[in-house]
Formats: sequence, structure tokens, C-alpha cells
Amino acid sequence: MSDGEKAPNLNDYLAGAMLANGFVWIWAQVLPYLSWIPFALLAWVSYFIYLSGGIVASYLVCKRTTSGHLAVGLKVAAVAWAFSILLMLSFATEPTVGLAIALLICFAAGGVAGAYLTLRSRLRSLMVKSEAESV
Repeated sequence: MSDGEKAPNLNDYLAGAMLANGFVWIWAQVLPYLSWIPFALLAWVSYFIYLSGGIVASYLVCKRTTSGHLAVGLKVAAVAWAFSILLMLSFATEPTVGLAIALLICFAAGGVAGAYLTLRSRLRSLMVKSEAESV
């Protein structure tokens, strides 16, 4: 790595995993109070919330790197999913494979989306900076 490059460390990845799983845990705490809402709607909202957790965590960790955004986003997704499996095994009375697969898919998609959003904002700021310097 050259002098100008920076990369997230293990603490950044663990913080991203905890943040992504914070979305999941808070939603799991709210779900029992929403039993009057149809199950299909709750399932779609759950997927959206899991995806949002992956996007936010990946975006914030990817902000700490200067290159390899996609790899960082996927690493965040992998660590978040591993962390969710540990939480599921320790807290759930009956851990389900369906939830684990849903979290894997949502965190992976969120990792890619968060990396894309970070890279897009970085490229946009570089374009604005180069336009300002050329004037």
C-alpha cells in the first residue's frame, strides 16, 4: 500500500457488523408489537430493513478506504453475516436457516450497494475538485 492509501482495520469491520446487526436486532424487538399487520407486508419490510442495515454499514466502512471498495463491502457483509449467525445461535430459541439465508442475501446486496454509493460519492467529489482546479 502506498502512502496515500488507507484501508479499514478489523475494528472497522466489527463495528460495521455490529451496526448492520443492530438494525436486525431492533427490528426483531419491534416485530411482536406489529402482529396486526399482514405477514407478507412484514416480510417485505423485514427484507428492506436488513438490506438497509447492510447498506449503511458497508457505506460507512467503505468511506474509510481509498481503493478496493467492492472487496471491503463484501468483507463487511461476510463479517456481519457471521456475527448474525453467532447472535442467532446465542439468542434465538429456534434459529432458522431461512433467516440466515435472508440475512446473507440482504447483507451481500447491501455490501455491494454501500460500496457502490461510496465509490460514486468519491468520484463525484473528485470530479468537482478537478473542475474547480481547471477554472
